[in-house]
Amino acid sequence: MQAVAQLDAKAVLSKALLNAGKDLGLTQVEIGNVIGRNRTRLRDGIEPASKEGELALLLIRLHRSLFALTGGQGADMKHFMATRNHLSLGVPKEQIGTVQGLVKLVNLLDGLRGKI
Repeated sequence: MQAVAQLDAKAVLSKALLNAGKDLGLTQVEIGNVIGRNRTRLRDGIEPASKEGELALLLIRLHRSLFALTGGQGADMKHFMATRNHLSLGVPKEQIGTVQGLVKLVNLLDGLRGKI
């Protein structure tokens, strides 16, 4: 029974990551680059406790914060990710290519959410 639950956790994380990436305007290649996994292996499931899993959870957290800040407006979320802004001092879609950039954006958006 425990093996089944573990497989489900991997599948759920993979599905959530792909959905979050799509909402953010990211391709599967870009999502794979963020977590360090080839796009063809994204649907195989992601172990939540692995480094890939931790990065996937951070990207999902970024999505959750941006979703809350934009009221779930997909066009606004994609615009934020694709354009340079003064808060992050860069283009978020490019910044999430590094762990440091991903963490910076998650912290920035979490901070903004705390103010509204």
